[in-house]
Amino acid sequence: MTYKYKIFSLLIALLIFSPAFSQNNPPPQKSPVEIAAEQADRLQIDLKLNDYQTFLADSILQANIAGVTEEFERMRAGGMQNPDSYREVQNKWRTKTEDAFEKFMTFEQFDRYLRISGVSTKERKKRLEKKEGAK
Repeated sequence: MTYKYKIFSLLIALLIFSPAFSQNNPPPQKSPVEIAAEQADRLQIDLKLNDYQTFLADSILQANIAGVTEEFERMRAGGMQNPDSYREVQNKWRTKTEDAFEKFMTFEQFDRYLRISGVSTKERKKRLEKKEGAK
């Protein structure tokens, strides 16, 4: 009877504690397509983008997120560990994204995009003056 009791207790313990151990596993990393779709949906709501603008934003984000991810992977594979290099690459791709968004967003949408993206007031004014001067 004690042998059966020990086996039964062990099975109960495994059933109780196995979900606790599985919760420590991080969720699977999202693909650039999934990340881009989520961000494009958020931009559509926040900036009141029409369907065509949302399509353009999604396409741009897919390409640029995939690009920065590939570049980071190459840097990691090459043994690059300098945080400044990673920041530089990230800024390069952020600028590419902003330049592409600037082409199809209205002045108000692009201003709002820069605001919610955390671009400083000084940098935002400089970008918006450049956009207004190009008209």
